[in-house]
Amino acid sequence: MYVTARERKILEQLFSREETVTIKQVAEDLGISTRTVHRDLKGIESVLEEYGLHLSKQSGGWLTLEGPFENRRQFKRELHQQETVDYTPEERQVLILSKLLESREPVKLSALAADLGVTSATASNDLDKVEIHLESFDLTLVRRRGYGVEVNGAESGIRKAISSLIMKHLNELDLFSILQQNMQAEKKPVSSISGQVLEFVQPDKLTLIETHVDQLRDKLHYPLADSAYIALVIHLGLAIERIQYGEIILMEEEQLDKLRHSKEFEFARELTRMLADAFQLDIPEAETGFITMHLMGAKARYDRHSVLEDSSMSVAFKTKQLITEVTKRTGIHFQQSDRLLHDLVAHLKPSLYRLQHQMGIENTFTDQMMVDYPELFVHIEESLAEVFPDLYFPKEEVAFVVMHFASALLKLEGKRGLDILVVCSSGIGTAKILAAKLQKRFHEIETVEHRSLFELKDMVKENYDVIVSTIELPDIEDYVRVSPVLPQKDVHKLEHTIRRVQVFQHLKEAKKDPKPSLTRVDFRQVKDRLKSWRSFADVIDHLLNRLRVLEADGYDIPSVLTAMTDRLAADGVIPNGPAVLEALLEREQKGGLAIPGTSLALYHTRSEAVKEPSFTVHFTHEPVKAVDMGGEHADVHTILLMLAPADMSREGLETLSYLSSLIVEEEECVAVLESREEDTIVNYLSTKLYEYLQTKQ
Repeated sequence: MYVTARERKILEQLFSREETVTIKQVAEDLGISTRTVHRDLKGIESVLEEYGLHLSKQSGGWLTLEGPFENRRQFKRELHQQETVDYTPEERQVLILSKLLESREPVKLSALAADLGVTSATASNDLDKVEIHLESFDLTLVRRRGYGVEVNGAESGIRKAISSLIMKHLNELDLFSILQQNMQAEKKPVSSISGQVLEFVQPDKLTLIETHVDQLRDKLHYPLADSAYIALVIHLGLAIERIQYGEIILMEEEQLDKLRHSKEFEFARELTRMLADAFQLDIPEAETGFITMHLMGAKARYDRHSVLEDSSMSVAFKTKQLITEVTKRTGIHFQQSDRLLHDLVAHLKPSLYRLQHQMGIENTFTDQMMVDYPELFVHIEESLAEVFPDLYFPKEEVAFVVMHFASALLKLEGKRGLDILVVCSSGIGTAKILAAKLQKRFHEIETVEHRSLFELKDMVKENYDVIVSTIELPDIEDYVRVSPVLPQKDVHKLEHTIRRVQVFQHLKEAKKDPKPSLTRVDFRQVKDRLKSWRSFADVIDHLLNRLRVLEADGYDIPSVLTAMTDRLAADGVIPNGPAVLEALLEREQKGGLAIPGTSLALYHTRSEAVKEPSFTVHFTHEPVKAVDMGGEHADVHTILLMLAPADMSREGLETLSYLSSLIVEEEECVAVLESREEDTIVNYLSTKLYEYLQTKQ
């Protein structure tokens, strides 16, 4: 079998997209015209025939690879085994980058050109692209006649560049397969690109490292996502490889000292000792620091109630600002989503850490998000820049955030059902059957009409949200062609189209008042809702019973907090003042708690020393110095104290989260709390909590 580099890229797209892709997608990904794709397909079809496979071309530009599963697997295996001499420009640049990052001495330009089968001029043009890529890792490309080409920069930058290559060109499934197959006699074949990237780290080392990571994994007390787990194993494998060649990474002592106080550092230190023994190496403490950063970047990913945990409150405030900003730009009330805040905080906390430390982020859905939700993507990209002015969010990270907002948007109340048009050759029979299947399968559909091809010319196609057809529609560009039996691959196509259309529809109608909808619920749902409502009512009752507006003496934060907790203990709001004080001071060490742009500070903790939730307001006689959530110094006149038991219920956490959201989202709330008027504050908070309870019925 012989295929050109471009033909191979088209085939790889077919396999990576579950054997279905559009000609337009192929053209955009390869940077060529659709006419060129059509021309290349002729050669691909003849090669596929040799393996009993067929390329189906459907209207709408869809390409589907059809044939027995075993034939497809054999073809994919032999495609990877093919000796490639005809590389695409992107592949050449990956190979050049791999060779330069791996080499410990200058590489001659002529040698690079010979390895790739191109001229020195072509290799030089490729180096221009490589040089731009290296700049994102603070690396420079040295190119001197008679000397050669080499990469210069810090070891940390070189490792980031290598890790990025590995994570980008070997997906999670491939990496898991490599780890699993290392103990097997038969190895899975890989392409020449993957093979080159794999040379950075020996698979047998990865397997040994994985064994040691698994031995300690339970000590983390929180799960690692697959991507975080793989990134850690790859990082360790790369570190061991580089240390064995005498390449040592450095970390500033101040940063290292901060990391030493974290729980993750203890885990990293134990893991480092195990690896040092296994590989007979002296591993410097800076490596332990970088392992700690990986772990801290992955922490809290699955913590549903992270809003009140450690430093997450500051992330929560920023997240609320982000939701408010996106709401302002789109006109869609994202604050109504009951999951968006928690999901975004859980995502952004590790992501912000990674961005602050220039740790790489990969997202295979970036292009898809930009195509499917272009308007929402722009709004969120601009909102992130507004809320986080000191951070640069790459497209990959923006795409992750877009996914959360798009998901929340689809669950918001007030969106109307979709109107679907089904077209077939006669308009009866199969069209009716397909229409019935669509309504049964997709609850988002409100109405389905079915028409024949000949009736289309008299219809206003704009009246329909989605057009589904069993035949080719030559005069219509945007439609979904399916088989009348609606196989699973067609279901996936429709799911994707419906999500895209719903988001567009919601953005378009954002300025309109949503129509109230009545939802039918069953007996168990009624019981569950009543139980949940009673839980919310109990929490709010506890908060109102403990609501206090008090004065606090003191000349600095510790003395003021001491006075506050002593007074609350005396009033019976908390059972143990010193224990709560210790928890508050410990929390303050993890990040500023003053609210930027106000004279307020929100001190909060979840602790075993707290038995019932409480929210109290404390005025100081003179302003005290504090650090705000942006790390700046601030004068504080009013301290808000939010306390929660360690085993707080979901309803309790949501209610306290609601109170904190008022401070960020409601200018009136800030004004009331800064007024220092007890009756005004008590009445305002009581009213807001009552209104919140009404939303839970």
